[in-house]
Amino acid sequence: MNNVIKTARGLAGDIGRMQRESGMVMATVASLADDEVSKPSRCEGWTRAHVITHLARGADAMTNLATWAVTGQETPAYESREKRDADIEAGAKRSAAELAADLEQANARLLEAFQALKDGVRVDTVSTLYSGEINAFSLPARRTSELIIHHDDLATTWEWHEADPDSILDAIEVCVRRLQVNPGSPGLQIIAGEGDEWTVGDGTFRIKGYYEELLPFLARGQVEEGLEYEGELPKLPPW
Repeated sequence: MNNVIKTARGLAGDIGRMQRESGMVMATVASLADDEVSKPSRCEGWTRAHVITHLARGADAMTNLATWAVTGQETPAYESREKRDADIEAGAKRSAAELAADLEQANARLLEAFQALKDGVRVDTVSTLYSGEINAFSLPARRTSELIIHHDDLATTWEWHEADPDSILDAIEVCVRRLQVNPGSPGLQIIAGEGDEWTVGDGTFRIKGYYEELLPFLARGQVEEGLEYEGELPKLPPW
C-alpha cells in the first residue's frame, strides 16, 4: 500500500500547509497573461495551461476521494484516464483568466471537502489510479505535494525553497512511497540534512541533502547544488 501516514489529529495543520502552497500557486497563475500560459512547461509536451488544468482536475479528483471517505459512497477520482486526458487537453485551450478562475473554484471545492474530513470518515482508505489504496487523511498532504511539484513545472520565477519546509517533507514522503511500491525503482538510501532517512528497495545508492535538494531529484530528477552522491545518479521512474 502506497500510504503517507497521517491521522485526524494532524488534519488541521495538513490543510493549513495545503492552503499556503495553494495560495502561492494561485498567485503565480493569476499573474500569467494569455501569451504566457501558452508557453512550454517543464512537463514534456505540456504548456503551462496544461499544468494549470491538470491541477484543477486533480483538485476535483481529490474532492471525489474525500467525499467518498466521508460519505462511504464510492466516488472514483476520475471516470477514466481517457476522460481525464481529454478534459486536460480541452481545458488547456482556455484564456489565462478562465484557467485561473477554474483552478480557484476547484481549490475552493477541495478545501470544503477536506474540512469535512475533520468530522470523521466512514471509509479509512480510498482507491486511486496510480497509488492504489491510500489513507483518506493523507489526501491534504498529497495535494500539497502536487502543488509544490507542479508549481515548479510552471517554469516561472518560483523556486523550491519558497515552499514551507514541512510541506516539502510531506512531498518527499509521497515521492518515497511512490518509489517504494514501483518495481522499476532503483535501491535508494535517502538521508536528509534535517535528520530524516528513508530507504527504497535495498538502499544500494546513497543520496544526501536538505529537503529542498532532495525533493527536486525525487520528484523530477533535477540535481540541485548541494545534493551529495557518488557515481552516476540512477534514473527514477516518472512521477
